[in-house]
Amino acid sequence: MAELIDGRKIAREMRVDIKQKLDALRGSGEFPPKLVSVTIGKVEDARLYAKVQESAAEEIGVEFDVYELDEDVGQGTLLGIIEKLNTDKTVTAIIIQQPFPAALEWDKIVFAIAPEKDAEGIHPWNLGRIFRRDADIVPCTPGAVMKILRAERIDLYGRDVVIVGHSAIVGKPLSLMMLNEFATTSVCHIGTAEKGDITAYTKRADVLVVAVGSAGMVKGDWVRKGAVVIDVGINNVPGGIVGDVDFDDVFPKVKKITPVPGGVGPITVSILMRNVLRAYRMQHEKV
Repeated sequence: MAELIDGRKIAREMRVDIKQKLDALRGSGEFPPKLVSVTIGKVEDARLYAKVQESAAEEIGVEFDVYELDEDVGQGTLLGIIEKLNTDKTVTAIIIQQPFPAALEWDKIVFAIAPEKDAEGIHPWNLGRIFRRDADIVPCTPGAVMKILRAERIDLYGRDVVIVGHSAIVGKPLSLMMLNEFATTSVCHIGTAEKGDITAYTKRADVLVVAVGSAGMVKGDWVRKGAVVIDVGINNVPGGIVGDVDFDDVFPKVKKITPVPGGVGPITVSILMRNVLRAYRMQHEKV
C-alpha cells in the first residue's frame, strides 16, 4: 500500500525549528531578520505566492516588506532597487517574485542580488557552492525535495534517481544535490523525449522526481513498482490544482508519493524561511 508523504507536517516541524533558532540568534544581531519581496506587475500567481511567504514569515518572527513595481519598470530602476536593498543593513534577504516581464534580463537581476541576501539560493555563487558540498543557502524547491527524502529516511547511496526536467532552478541544482549523496542520477529533458523513450529511464528509478509543468504527464506505466515519487509540478486545471504525475494511475504502484497540493509546495516555503535564517546567521552571528 502506497504511503502519502505529508508535506504540510514536515513544513510545520521545520518552522518550529527555524523559529527556535531565530529566537536564539536575535541577540547577536543589531536588527531583526527581514525578508523583502519584489513583485513586478499585477501577476496574480506571484502575488498569491508572496502572501504565502508573508504568512510563513509572520509565523516564525521574520519581518516581511514588499516592493510592488509597475510592469513597465526599467531594468536599470530594478537593479537600483536591488543595490539599495543590498546595502541596507536592516534587510536580511531578498526575493524577486516570478513570473515577471520577459523584457527584464533574469540573469543580470539574479547576479545583482548580494549572495548573502539571496533568499532563493539561485545566485551563481550559491549555486557554485553546491559543487563544493558546502552550500548554506540552497534553491528552495530542490532543497524541499532533499528535505523530504531525509525526513522519510530514504537512503540515496547507490540508488537510481531520475529527474524529469532540467530547469536552472530545479532540475540542474537538484541533480548535483543527488550526486552529492552518491545517488546514480539521470536527468531527462526534451532531448531525451525527442531522441528516445523517456520511460526507459523512469521505469528503472528507485526515486523519481518530476518537475516539468505538464499536468498528469507521468502515468502508472512510467513508474517502477515500489518506487518513491516526488511530484514538483503545480498546474492549474479545471477543478483545481494537480501535479505532473497522474496521481490516481501512479499511486497503486509506488511505495511513497507526494500529493499535489500538500507535498513539495509547503516545504519549499519553509526552505525559503530556512534560507532567511542562514542569511541572518551569516550577517549577524558573532564567531
